[in-house]
Amino acid sequence: MSSGGMAVTGSQLWIGGLAARDLAEQFGTPLYVYDAAVVRRQYRALRRYLPQFEIFYSLKANASLAVAKLLAAEGAGCEIASGGELVLAQAAGFPADKIIFAGPGKTDDELADALKAGILCFNVESSGELERLDRIASGLGRKPLCAIRINTRQTAQAQEQMVGGPSKFGWDQEQAASQLAALLPGLRSAQVAGIHVYTASGVLDPKALLDNAQRTVALARDLASELALPLRLVNFGGGFGVPYAADQKPLALDYLGQKLAALLARENFVGPRLFLELGRFLVAESGFFLTRVIDLKTSRGRNFAVTDGGMNQFLRPVFMELNHPTMAADKLAGDSARLYQLAGPCCTPIDFLARDVRLPALEVGDLIAVGNAGAYGFSMSMLYFLGHPLPAEVLVDGGKAILARRRGESGDCLVNQLG
Repeated sequence: MSSGGMAVTGSQLWIGGLAARDLAEQFGTPLYVYDAAVVRRQYRALRRYLPQFEIFYSLKANASLAVAKLLAAEGAGCEIASGGELVLAQAAGFPADKIIFAGPGKTDDELADALKAGILCFNVESSGELERLDRIASGLGRKPLCAIRINTRQTAQAQEQMVGGPSKFGWDQEQAASQLAALLPGLRSAQVAGIHVYTASGVLDPKALLDNAQRTVALARDLASELALPLRLVNFGGGFGVPYAADQKPLALDYLGQKLAALLARENFVGPRLFLELGRFLVAESGFFLTRVIDLKTSRGRNFAVTDGGMNQFLRPVFMELNHPTMAADKLAGDSARLYQLAGPCCTPIDFLARDVRLPALEVGDLIAVGNAGAYGFSMSMLYFLGHPLPAEVLVDGGKAILARRRGESGDCLVNQLG
């Protein structure tokens, strides 16, 4: 059987045509493995079903340079949220005119560096940020495009809500027009070109995404009309989800594409450039986190398997309080008869890769594979906690394993320390 870039032959897990066991032996554990074919499949599906939209990869989801280069080569744009991500996006080969700078708390230095690079657009989070951007741009002789991020009243049903209440994200919908009206006459360089709306993350219901698109179109038109602004771009955000639980269904991208096309035609919404920022949807299903069992114990009736990788290297299961698809990579044909707590090596009681997961009887040395680890794995973890070495990252492409990031060493905990 197979699913995405995963295949099962006999009792073994294969990733992109290579046995997970062989990858673990070659590169050690814990280890991140990404299947390039899955990333390409996801990006090309977006291009096929959503041709009206320009796709920007949210670099925060997976900041591996190898993955970023792959998407740049496919033609994607890039959404960044820091000066460091700007450097990485440039190194990956994303053209400056295909880079969007999003997120709150942009520093003056970060704004200046992005202006000097000539990026496409800034998603502006507040009136204060717009004023700072305008001042810095004027000093540099630049005229940046800006999308005003709106903290809408409505949100979508999803695991992570981004708007709807008091928030550091965006301009409150009910005040945006009046705040902009007061600022626009004084702007010397910043060009307000449209809006940015990002309501939720991990959305699997196409109706919720369609409702958000409908509201975004109306909001963009209303704001542009009230302020007599030319509407040059509309950023619909992203939030496309992938299933993590067995009872979740994948997002019906073909259906979503048909309905979005019908919506745009019905509204005669032509002229503005249409943007989507997507991270999880592009890379989550490409990734596996491989880790070995180093100890087994039973405590008050519960089976514990302690692994060499934990929340310091893969935080998301703890942070989101959910199990990713989890399997014993060399025992996939076995009877999953035992209930395990997969615990990492960190000195905290919350360090779990999975709770109450059914697996075959485990032995010390068994290889565990945690799926859907391609997004918000390495990039959002507490990598220096307890001084454990950083895990390596490997990209599998065309049946070849490419080392994307070397494994760390114990002495790395001293890097940049001066004491």
